Formats: sequence, C-alpha cells, structure tokens
Amino acid sequence: MLLKLLMLVGSVAAANSPAGDGLIEGAVVRAVDQSAVAGAEVVLRAKVGGQMLTVAETTADAQGRFRFDRLPADGACDYLPGANRDGIHYPGASVRLSRLRPRANVKLAVHDSVAFPNPLVVRRHEIVLQPQQGALQVTESMLIDNPGPACYVGQAAGTDAEPVTLQLAIPASFERVTFASEFYGRRFALIDGKLVTGVPWPPGQRELTFSYLLPNAQRHYVWQRPLDLPSAAVRVSVRGDRPEGATCNLSPAPRQKDGEVVFEAGERTLAAGYLLHVELGLLPVSVMAYAPWLALVVLAGLVAGTILPVIGRRTVGGKSDSIRRVTLPS
Repeated sequence: MLLKLLMLVGSVAAANSPAGDGLIEGAVVRAVDQSAVAGAEVVLRAKVGGQMLTVAETTADAQGRFRFDRLPADGACDYLPGANRDGIHYPGASVRLSRLRPRANVKLAVHDSVAFPNPLVVRRHEIVLQPQQGALQVTESMLIDNPGPACYVGQAAGTDAEPVTLQLAIPASFERVTFASEFYGRRFALIDGKLVTGVPWPPGQRELTFSYLLPNAQRHYVWQRPLDLPSAAVRVSVRGDRPEGATCNLSPAPRQKDGEVVFEAGERTLAAGYLLHVELGLLPVSVMAYAPWLALVVLAGLVAGTILPVIGRRTVGGKSDSIRRVTLPS
C-alpha cells in the first residue's frame, strides 16, 4: 500500500511521468458572500491506506480558479483539496476519482480572520461531578459557538507567545485531563497551570468534551470553577451513593432522580468569569488518608502493652498490692 502511495505521488509530481485521466478543478471563494479569492494557496492531499500526504500544490488565479490534472483515476485513493488563508487551512470535500467519474469540480470556502474581540459563546455547558474513593471525577461537555462571519484566531499574550483562542480555568489541582477528541488532546497545552489552545474557531458550533481527576483526602470537598466564556444552559450534576448533601450556587433542577442531584442556571446566560461553587459532603476517602492516624493508634497500643504490666502493681505500706485494670466504656 505504501508503494502504491509513493507511485501516486510520483505520477503527480514528476513532469515526465505517464499522465493520468483524473482532473480536480474548482474555485476558492469567501464563505460569507461567495466572492472569488485571488491568489489563494490550494493544496491537494491523497489518502491511501490510512496515510494522508500532500501530492500537489498550486495558486488560484485572479478569479479564484485552480486545477489539478494528470491524476490517477483508478478509484484507489481519496483526494482532499483544501485552501489556505491567513495561515489557516480549510479542507474541502473528499473526492474519489474513477474510470466512470474521472473529473470533479469542487468549491473551497474560506473565511476572513478576526483576532479581537472574542466572539465565542457557550450554548450548552454540562458538568458531572462523581466522587470516588480519594478523588473527584469531573466530566465537562461544552457546545462552543462562533456566531460571527469570521474565523477567530485569538491574540498572543506576548511577542514570543502563541495566540490563544480558549483557556480552560479548571481547578489547578487536577492530576490528568482526557479529551474525548484526539484533535483537542493534541492541541491543548498546560501553561501557568491552565489549559490553553490556539486552535482557530471558524463560524459554527463545535463540541468539546473532557474529563479530569481531582485528588481528595477530605470528607468534605469544595469544587469551584470560573466560566471561560459567556455560557447558557449551564447544568451541574452530582452523582454517587449519597449526593443529597451537595449544595450549589445554581438553583436545583425541577426534576431530580435517584443517585443524582442536579443544579441549573435555567434560561439565564452567565457571564464569563462567573464562579460555579459546589460543596460536597460525606465523600468516600481513601484508606491512605487515615494512615497517619492508624499508625498513631498502633503505636499507642504497643506503648500501652509495654507500660501497663510494669505499673500494674503498686506498693502500699511496704506490701505489694495488686491493681485491677478496668476498661472504661467508649
């Protein structure tokens, strides 16, 4: 399969190679008004055997038109054309050429870019808190929307820093974070104790789901988290054996079910920075949290067993008199 991919690349790149029958052409346009984008960079990639490789590049003309010809059209691979604008790659639809359909016409839509202000809003934010032995498992799901016409690229905090488009202000004591999508898992980085990403946000909605673990050695725990963006439909659920003791600065949901306590903001849109505050009580604590106290109890028992036989007898009037030890009720 790899040999076939290399042959494909060679057939496209080499000028004196045997010509194929395949042709992919089209135009690069602005998504907001469908106007032509002159001089845009256009890249053609091919996927064979799970590998994606750039096989050709060109530049759109004054009318935004582009053309890739002499392509193998044997149905052996998928082609993926895409256009670059302001350093952002916008992939088009996948194309498969065959002998019956050796040609394809595609339209590549790109967006203008905006760095400020931040247009992102959260349309739905659901948080689930699940106490475990010695830890608190937190799962968050956010539906993030860019309602504007431009792609949000963010701003850099300094001259040598990368632009930031989203910062997750989760508790700094987290042990690990797992993203539901590998794409986001590779794009987020830990900077100054906070998870940040510079991934561009084109117009439209994206789902971001992640979970993290917070160690806990206390019977009571307070979970706090400021909201990253203006957020609607905020909902916090506490699940476990005894969640009834949980309190939150959001209102209890009208409907509850066994093993879960739900709080929600209703129809309110909460501002960025709004501090969610949840108090959890009677949490399961790891036995290791009691290790120092258990050690003290064992040590006290060993000391008592050594001393009591020695002081179990006393002398009264020069005679030995036995003392009966009495265990007091606890």
